Amino acid sequence: MLTKKKKKKKKYYVILHGYRKKLLSASKFIHDKNLNKLEIEVNFLTVLKSNMNIFFPGAEIGTSANLLYHILWMVPFTLTSQFPSTFQMQQLFHENYEHNRKGYIQDLHNSKIHAAITLHPNKRPAYQYRLHNYMLSRKISELRYRTIQLHRESALMSKLSNSEVSKEDQQLGVMPSFNHFQPRERDEVIEWEFLTGKLLYSASENQPPRQNINSILRTALDDTVLQVMEMINENAKSRGRLIDFKEIQYGYRRVDPMHGVEYILDLLLLYKRHKGRKLTVPVRRHAYLQQLFSKPFFREIEELDVNTLVESINSDTQSFSFISNSLKILSSFQGAKEMGGHSEKKIHILVPLIGRYDIFLRFMENFENTCLIPKQNVKLVIILFSKDSGQDSSKHIELIQEYQNKYPKAEMTLIPMKGEFSRGLGLEMGSSQFDNDTLLLFCDVDLIFRGDFLQRCRDNTIQGQQVYYPIIFSQYDPKVTYGGNPPPDDDFAFSKKTGFWRDYGYGITCIYKSDLLGAGGFDTSIQGWGLEDVDLYNKVILSGLRPFRSQEVGVVHIFHPVHCDPNLDPKQYKMCLGSKASTFASTMQLAELWLEKHLGVRYNRTLS
Repeated sequence: MLTKKKKKKKKYYVILHGYRKKLLSASKFIHDKNLNKLEIEVNFLTVLKSNMNIFFPGAEIGTSANLLYHILWMVPFTLTSQFPSTFQMQQLFHENYEHNRKGYIQDLHNSKIHAAITLHPNKRPAYQYRLHNYMLSRKISELRYRTIQLHRESALMSKLSNSEVSKEDQQLGVMPSFNHFQPRERDEVIEWEFLTGKLLYSASENQPPRQNINSILRTALDDTVLQVMEMINENAKSRGRLIDFKEIQYGYRRVDPMHGVEYILDLLLLYKRHKGRKLTVPVRRHAYLQQLFSKPFFREIEELDVNTLVESINSDTQSFSFISNSLKILSSFQGAKEMGGHSEKKIHILVPLIGRYDIFLRFMENFENTCLIPKQNVKLVIILFSKDSGQDSSKHIELIQEYQNKYPKAEMTLIPMKGEFSRGLGLEMGSSQFDNDTLLLFCDVDLIFRGDFLQRCRDNTIQGQQVYYPIIFSQYDPKVTYGGNPPPDDDFAFSKKTGFWRDYGYGITCIYKSDLLGAGGFDTSIQGWGLEDVDLYNKVILSGLRPFRSQEVGVVHIFHPVHCDPNLDPKQYKMCLGSKASTFASTMQLAELWLEKHLGVRYNRTLS
């Protein structure tokens, strides 16, 4: 016969409530002795040794210390006869025991942790350091907020006393408002970003129009909501209700660089009434919030010499051996970096091409200035497609021969291919010429690049682990950008008016040959423009490699008119049209052109 096992109460709370009467007596004893909190803390061991055995016979010092701490906390409850309930005890004495966690609290930033007075278990030094660091950061935030309050009080007193308000009080002592910044022109208006629970929509031209909320913004939102809920529930007990946060329905966000971050949030909350008739109702509230900036702090430190630090620690004491061992790892990394590592790894630059001789001529001039004259450790491979006649490739071959004669030690190769142009097929053919340890750079003839980009190509590509996908800056049509004026000589002019970052472009790639094979290589069946780069990017992710994406300031995609062949695959043709539309000008400049044409409004489109 099966018997239902009784669920055992946690031993921790059973013991605590078993000593309830003794705790009450002990706390009254401390109160009768007229010991305030400071005196109790100063005379902690004295009180412990002389008085604890009266209430807890046979208790050891360690156990008694823990119980005495509870007694100190319970003194105000005994005076007001408001002893906490079992549920409150569970919140105050937070137990975070999970078998696989071993005491690790992943999310320290929540209301339960803030309300607790003890955290258990917390025995590992690494977790203790992490917790201590978090508590210090909370303390810093509280002190910074206190300084803002003091600046506000100082500014108010200065106004009431008809004295001059200091510049620091004017900046930091202002009250929250969305109208601190007053734009003088339309271009100075700070745009709002729209957000949902998971996505961020931005009108800024240096960001993707839609992206996932990153960890930094997620932490900021969580911190903001946590503070809001703490303010809402500040008097929850006396009012007999509690309000829980459920989710952010939607919201708006913008950053005023001089004052702070501003939010408009639509919050879904859960109203719980626990006095009288119990009631639980979902409610929605709008929150208008401003997170003000405090005074900035900075300090200058000398560069850390890890080897010297390791020697110093080892010579002083052996008790910090775990720190020394950790620093040795960093030391070896620093040593490898100083020795060069892959800093001189040869890069094999693969460029598929058909026709476009003038563009190829510009590419070779840039290649000469960036690679040939400085003697960069690179090899250039041109995969030249041509029609059956071969007449359209003769100039390209002659140009390559001229550079080979001028730089006989330079490594330059031309691979001729006949048939319809296929970028994937050309890159697959070019990469097949090299062994598995070769570092490949898939390039386009429309690019110009600098030597620092080649170094980042080496540094950010890790064989068997990571593939570098730089985000390339692409120029707008200079006829629109500069309003008919001649463009500057510097092609590396980055602004939201001169071009945009190709956040969804994956054609330029730094990858090892072995990783290319492991991912499955290019789909050589794709003909014409586009899709082969997206296909390879998906394969890289599925193969377990880590794509590393970053805005690359060492490469620029020079503007050229885009021609989309209507005979392309419908998906390729649609992508081509989208790419073509994005290269004319920014949305702001296109709007100005429309206003000029239809309303006669004139704008100065020249750039400084």
